[in-house]
Amino acid sequence: MKKYLALAVAVTFSGLFISCGKVKENNKTHDNIIVKPREKVEADTVVHKMNEIDVTNDTIKWMGSTYKARVHRYTNDSLSIATDETGKKYRNNLIKMVITRKDGSVFFEKVFSKTLFENFLDEDYLKQNVLLGLVFNGTDSDNLHFLGSVGRPDILTEEFVPFNVYITKMGDVKVEKATLENLEGYKVFEEVEEEDDDQDSVV
Repeated sequence: MKKYLALAVAVTFSGLFISCGKVKENNKTHDNIIVKPREKVEADTVVHKMNEIDVTNDTIKWMGSTYKARVHRYTNDSLSIATDETGKKYRNNLIKMVITRKDGSVFFEKVFSKTLFENFLDEDYLKQNVLLGLVFNGTDSDNLHFLGSVGRPDILTEEFVPFNVYITKMGDVKVEKATLENLEGYKVFEEVEEEDDDQDSVV
């Protein structure tokens, strides 16, 4: 499974750390390799959540008319928790999409979860990551195009798997993995909050 990573790492060595290891060089074994001892990391017991986002695009030209697409990402306490390999916990997200016609009538309405992409992701990745975003990305004669993503909400890692999501003129949903060309200008990350006591209802 291809993942897109943008990882910035800063490593600083200071002082002298006393620990021994072995390495072979030119068939010789050295016992004087200095290794920095691992620091004990406190377990992160807080459940984190991504900010709520509500975005409307009301100028979509498609099939000779104008459509409006509203995408609302939210979470609530009824949703499960994703735990990454470091033990950090995140509340899963839902995304409600409503597409309306020029006269205000509803053409498409659905609540998406990350299970939309379960046929493309292995079980561990699906458990450890959350639904990040779903944004409008254009049209063709038969489909409205959106870019979706599942990944880790941590802004420092920016790791996610992107997908093309198509809403057909019959109101069906089709999914395929996205290519790098599809991702120009695509942004899904923002600050992640610690969970509070607010209750949201699942649509």
